[in-house]
Amino acid sequence: MTSVVCPYCFDRSPAAKLPYRCQMSPTGVRGGKPCTAELDTVWAEFIGPAVPPALKMRGPVFEAARGLGGRIPRQLPLGGGGSRAECPDCGVSTPVRVCRRCHSDFPSDYCDQDTRIIALLGPKGSGKSTYVSVLVNELRGRVGRAYGASLTPMGGETQRRDREMAEDLYDRLRLPEATRPAALGFNDPLLYRLSLPLRRRLRGDGSRHTALVFFDAAGEDLGSAEAMDRYTHYLAAADGIILLVDPLQMRAVRDRLPEDSELPLPVVETPPQQIAGDLAAQLRARGRGSSRGRVTTPVAVAVTKTDSLSALVDPHSPLLRNADHSAGAVDEEDRLAVHEEMRALLDGWDSGALLRQLERDFAQLSLFGLSALGSPPPAHAPADAPKSGPQPLRVEDPLLWLLGLGGLLPQASGAARAGGRGTGGPGAGGRAGVEGEA
Repeated sequence: MTSVVCPYCFDRSPAAKLPYRCQMSPTGVRGGKPCTAELDTVWAEFIGPAVPPALKMRGPVFEAARGLGGRIPRQLPLGGGGSRAECPDCGVSTPVRVCRRCHSDFPSDYCDQDTRIIALLGPKGSGKSTYVSVLVNELRGRVGRAYGASLTPMGGETQRRDREMAEDLYDRLRLPEATRPAALGFNDPLLYRLSLPLRRRLRGDGSRHTALVFFDAAGEDLGSAEAMDRYTHYLAAADGIILLVDPLQMRAVRDRLPEDSELPLPVVETPPQQIAGDLAAQLRARGRGSSRGRVTTPVAVAVTKTDSLSALVDPHSPLLRNADHSAGAVDEEDRLAVHEEMRALLDGWDSGALLRQLERDFAQLSLFGLSALGSPPPAHAPADAPKSGPQPLRVEDPLLWLLGLGGLLPQASGAARAGGRGTGGPGAGGRAGVEGEA
C-alpha cells in the first residue's frame, strides 16, 4: 500500500487511509447548505498558540465513507490526478487530503508523487534562508536548464513565501529574515514539485515528478541537544541533511583573515561540532544508526560564504567556479575535488577536529563549499544583498549530490570509480560509507 509522509509533522500514513477536509463549498442544490467551519483542535495544538482563534475554525475533517467490502466509493485512485470524496454532511466532493496526526492540509497533488525530504541545519547567521532563496532560483534557471528540470511551488503558503523571497532578494536586494525560533510558532516547510525528464532506459518522453520538502530549523533551536529534540521526528524522516557551516564563526578562520579585511564578522554562535554531535545523537536515538554506530542518513556538509575565503585558497581552486552541468549529470570527479579541497581547509583550521567527528558519526558524508551571494553584503548595510545582486557559487552542489544518491539524477561517467574505497575518506564517495558499514 502506498504511504505518504506528512511534510509538516512527518508522520507516515497509508495513502488510502488519509482523511479529507470539506471545502465548505455551495452544494449547487436548491435548499442545500454548505458546511460551517468548526474548531480544529488537532491542527491548532500542532501549530501552537500564535495562531489567531479565528484561523482555528476550519472545514470539517472526515473519513471517506466505505461501501460493501470496505470499498471507498466516489474516490479516484492516487496517481490518477488525485482522489476526491464526498462530505457526509453537505454531499460536496473535496480533493483536500489531511494528515491523520496533525490535520495539516496537503497540496492538491502532493499525494500523487514520490517525496524527498531535505533538512537544512546551521547556526544562527549561517545564511540558511538566503541559501534556500538562491538555491530555488538556480534550480529554476541555470541548473534547471542543464538537467531539463522544472521547479514549481506547491500549496498556497509556499507560493506566497516563494514570491516574497524572490521579490526581496532579487528585486529589492534585501536579505531574507532569519528563521523564527520554534518557541515563536511553527515554521512551515517549503514544498516544491521537481519535474525531471524520464531517462531513456525508462522509455518514453514523459516526466518524473518528485515533491521536495525543505525544512529549515532556526539556529537558536540548535544550541543544545534538548532544544534539538523537538526536531528529531523531522530529522529522522529526512532523506538527506544539508548542514551549513559558517567559516566566519570559526575563530581559526578569523585569525587567518588579512588584517585589512573589512568583512562584517557575525556573532559566534553554536559551534559546528556541537550541532553535528547533537544531530548524530538524536538520529541514533530515532533508529537511524547502523550496527557500528554511524548514522545512515546522508549528510552534505556545506561551508558557506566561500567568497570571503579567497585570500585563504589557491586562485585555481574549484571553490572559485561553478561546476559544469552541461552533461546533465552529477560530476563525481568535480565533487571529489571540492571534497578534498574542503578537507584540506578544515584540517588547517582546527587540525581536522570537525572532520574527524563527522567521519566517525556519519556513514555517507560529503564536504562542499559554496557562496549564495558571491560577495559579502555591504559593510554599511549588512541586511542588504550586494548591489550586483546574488552571484552564487556552487549552491546547488549539496542538493544535487543528495538527489543523485536517491537515484533521481544520473551520475557522470566514472562515478562508480570515484565512489570506491580510499577516495576522499570514509563516506566521501557515497557508496564507500555504506560499504564500510557492512
